[in-house]
Amino acid sequence: MTGTDTRQNDDTRIAADPALPTIVISREFAAAPERVFRAYTDPDLLIQWLGPRRLTMRIDAYDARRGGSYRYVHRADDGTEFAFHGVFHDVRPAERIVQTFTYEGSPDEVSLETMVFEDLGGRTLVTTTSLMSSFEARDGMLASGMEGGVRDGHERLDELLRGTPAAAEHRRIAGVFTERVRGVAAGGWDAPAPCEGWVARDVVRHLVEWFPEFLKSGAGIALPKGPSVDDDPVGAWTVHSEAVQALLDDPATAGKTLSNPHIGDVPLDTAVDQFYTADVFMHTWDLSRATGQDEALDPEKCRQLLTGMEPIDEVLRGSGQYGPKVAVPTDADAQTRLLAFIGRQP
Repeated sequence: MTGTDTRQNDDTRIAADPALPTIVISREFAAAPERVFRAYTDPDLLIQWLGPRRLTMRIDAYDARRGGSYRYVHRADDGTEFAFHGVFHDVRPAERIVQTFTYEGSPDEVSLETMVFEDLGGRTLVTTTSLMSSFEARDGMLASGMEGGVRDGHERLDELLRGTPAAAEHRRIAGVFTERVRGVAAGGWDAPAPCEGWVARDVVRHLVEWFPEFLKSGAGIALPKGPSVDDDPVGAWTVHSEAVQALLDDPATAGKTLSNPHIGDVPLDTAVDQFYTADVFMHTWDLSRATGQDEALDPEKCRQLLTGMEPIDEVLRGSGQYGPKVAVPTDADAQTRLLAFIGRQP
């Protein structure tokens, strides 16, 4: 390969310099440099994306600091293993990584890799330059199928950084609840709420108190605490909601599990979505009704929740979390039917 070769697969660009035995790989990711850098240096995240999808990965060592070393192995279904190792020469958080790279099948060939993380204002351009000992070694690397592995890895990393659907859903639903919290007028926090015995501030209290305990007991995760709901309901909700969003945005969350005697073992992000985000959605109506704000809920979300809850009516009713169903016309809209199902007077 004697001329500049630029290949683009989706958003990944791979270029071979005609004057130097280098391969330059670049791709933009929809995340800030701190998050992308962490995905490159945290072994719990690295194992989720590095390399071809068809291979499984084992990390024997990964000490991402200056002078640290690494070794990992990719394994095919037939048991064939491909091992790689190297040493970190420079590690600057969210800026760059310089490391050696050796494929143990060709132990005499050592390349020097420099990864630069460029902040694009909420996005990150990662440029990796691999300098090899010769053009032959460089061209052999390209011919080995390396490009497919890089493309697969970048696609998996992009998926990891974009977050799960649970993160996007929480951002949307909690965002509406936050608007209602901030929209409570002076003196409105003591207004009666639809839940018997509650006032408006108790709606916030419920959400910021039950979920942290559920999370800590089931997944060993402690959320930061904000001010008292009695003193500052807006501040209490803001700290809590931002902490939940940060948890869901964290790529490591996708690999964690929540265990609960009533629901068993459930992926953490799924548990948050099903049990907590849905609760925020329904209590948005309670806070809106109590404080005289817009009571309209997303009709599609109402239909989705109702479809999932109706088949387990007895279980939900037995939990004590919902009152008796309220009778409404069969042709009532989705919001009315959902509210009636959970015991509210629409």
